[in-house]
Amino acid sequence: MQQDDMQRPQRTSILFTHYGDNWLRGSERCLLDLLTHLDKSQFRAILWCNNTRLASAAEQLGIKVYRTDFPLLFGWLRPRYDIAAFIGLVQQARRLIRHYDIALIHANSAAPCQWLNVAARSRRIPVIAHLHCHYQLRDRILLGLYHATLVVGVSQYVINDLLRDLRPVASTKMIANGIDCARLQVQPKRDLLQLAQLNSDDFIIVSVGSLIQRKGMDLLISALPLLLAQGIPARLVIIGSGNEADSLRQQVNQLKLQQQVRFLGEQDNVFGLLHGADLFVSAAREEAFGLVLAEASLAGLAVIAPSVGGVADVVVDGKTGILIPPNSSTALTTAIAGLYRQPHSRQAMAKAGQQHIQTHFDSVDNCHKFQHIYQQQLQESTARPAWYKPWTYIFYAFANACKRLIIRKINHAN
Repeated sequence: MQQDDMQRPQRTSILFTHYGDNWLRGSERCLLDLLTHLDKSQFRAILWCNNTRLASAAEQLGIKVYRTDFPLLFGWLRPRYDIAAFIGLVQQARRLIRHYDIALIHANSAAPCQWLNVAARSRRIPVIAHLHCHYQLRDRILLGLYHATLVVGVSQYVINDLLRDLRPVASTKMIANGIDCARLQVQPKRDLLQLAQLNSDDFIIVSVGSLIQRKGMDLLISALPLLLAQGIPARLVIIGSGNEADSLRQQVNQLKLQQQVRFLGEQDNVFGLLHGADLFVSAAREEAFGLVLAEASLAGLAVIAPSVGGVADVVVDGKTGILIPPNSSTALTTAIAGLYRQPHSRQAMAKAGQQHIQTHFDSVDNCHKFQHIYQQQLQESTARPAWYKPWTYIFYAFANACKRLIIRKINHAN
């Protein structure tokens, strides 16, 4: 037994971290898929997060998990100025690094970089910041993105500002999200018509996402009367929850659309419900990647989505769906009406979309790309940039921000 242990190659310990709300959505699901497909013969995963649902799901995968509240220094929520808590997080990170002999850190969101950069620097451990959304200048600085060894964005949109701030291309990469096609495709189909109390003659439009202003559900609701006026039996099913739920319901009541709109709230195994829809539509005002668009395509639905952020990386305009200008109920109406009247085009897009996702966005391939990055970073003899480099990037970030502000004021004056 001892001889077998000596012959067994030693695994590299990686500390995965995640900061976020207590749900399992895009970035959480991507992390779980990555942990699922990680080569266990090469890597040992330890997860440190503030999300109880994520912690529970990771434990079911056999991952050692630590859950801690993550108060951010100068953050968005109170306490904002708790220096003692910040020092405590740095110390806890150092203990985890020592205890598990951590060789690399993968931050699944930018926030943990704030204390991980400090803890990792003394041991020259690389920190990979995996970004699932766009970060403003203030957050890029305060969360320590310029100090991370490598920044990986889920779309070019996510990392463009970092590149404009002269962060080297070599320390910035784009890896599109993957979805676990095999896991999703074995999910049992669910009866959307019965759950939403709709009829088979209805033209069912489904949208999935948080009920927040950024997701643009209000634009979808505003488009519905325009579709009904054209004689289209459109019914809108909204899946998700959020702080805009009450205002969206009020909008539905004001437009007298109670019979045409269904709010299903949070649903487990959403993929099984998508099969009962005719079309998937997003009206998001901002979208870093659009994981739900990929899942809708995999479910065999044509997709309509605004051309914002990283959406164009997922939806091939005219082939797997239709890209429209953002913030436009009129554009939504035109695109939906067009596909309603052209069922053959809708079916062709659905078939092409399914193949496109299976070919380009599988989570196993996504995991292989990250494992390649891990190996590259571990081979680097100097994992951290020179001490002055991050401050150089920050200087250019401020310079670019000032430049954009001056240009905006000049344009406004003209």
